[in-house]
Order: sequence, then C-alpha cells, then structure tokens
Amino acid sequence: MKTIILVMATSIALLGSYTCIGQTNDTQQKSNDEKEITQPKDFHLIFRRTTLIVRDIEKSLELYKDIIGMEVIYDNKLTRPHPKEDRDQVVRLVFLKATSNFNGVLGLMEYDFGNSKKVNNPIRKEGFTAQNTILLFNSKDQETKLEAIKKLETIEMIKEPTLTTYPAYEGGQPINVIVAIFYDPDGYIIEFNKLLDNL
Repeated sequence: MKTIILVMATSIALLGSYTCIGQTNDTQQKSNDEKEITQPKDFHLIFRRTTLIVRDIEKSLELYKDIIGMEVIYDNKLTRPHPKEDRDQVVRLVFLKATSNFNGVLGLMEYDFGNSKKVNNPIRKEGFTAQNTILLFNSKDQETKLEAIKKLETIEMIKEPTLTTYPAYEGGQPINVIVAIFYDPDGYIIEFNKLLDNL
C-alpha cells in the first residue's frame, strides 16, 4: 500500500513539474512574441502618425503640449532648398504622443520656420466637409482642459460639451460620450471628448 501511495505521489509531482515547465515555456513564448513587436518595423501594419502642417508651431504647441497635455518625443529642424526661391528654408518638425511613441502620434510641421516675412494662406474653417481632418481626443479631465482651451485667442469653439450616445459595437452596449468640438489655431477640427462607458 505504501508503495502504491509513493508511486502516486511521485506521478503527481512529475505531472506538476511538466505543467510548470509548460507554463514557463508559454510565458517565455509570449515574452518573445512581445519583444518581436516593440518597434514599428516589427508590426505587420501600424498607423504611425498624423502630421499637421501649421503656420506657427509655437501656437500649436501651446494647445497640444501645454494644455491638452501631449508629450514632445521629437523636435528637430531640417534645412532644405526652398521650392520657389533661390535659398534654403528651415522646416521644424515636432512629434507628440498621448500614450505611445509608435502609434497615435501627432506631428506638427512648420515650413520656413523662423522667417518672419513668410506669407501664410488664409485659415479655412469649412466644418465637416470632404478633405478636412478631424482629430479625436479622449480626456478624463475634459472640463478643466476645455476651460484653458477656451481662453486661447487662436481657437474657436464649434460645439460646447454635449452628451451624445453612439450605437454600440457588435454585441456591446450603447456608448455615452460628452462631445466638444473646436477649431485649432490652423483651422483643423478637434473633437475633445470624455468617454463615459467602456468601448
């Protein structure tokens, strides 16, 4: 009887060891898989960035960095020939992130940076029409940030915060969102929302 019990105990111990080894291998495999996609070049497909061409990059940074709270992860100046004049021009390029360095990044680009004599095209505020871009942010601190945004002379409110219910994803519940919309300093449409439900 003691022999049978000993054999059973040994078998259970070995089975437990195999299970642990299997779990360890699964964990290692998962870890290796995660390591393989830590850089943009390793993704099969990734939507990296939206870049806005702006008139005054410092005014844009006042909104996106100082008030909305995005973090600058890249800020450089590039020198290249001017396309129409016999001189070089400086292009300043800034990348900002909300949560990730590699996707959902906002780019700001100002051509002829530092040239006080450059002439910009008039700002077009055409609303929700074809070829216009809408940038959508979700913020838990919508109320406070909107108060600061409204104080900027460079922005124009389109829609004050309004509770809006959107149809659910398949199999889910309707999604309640407090939606606020405004033009940024260059006339780009910004939807600055507060999610009330899980997606």
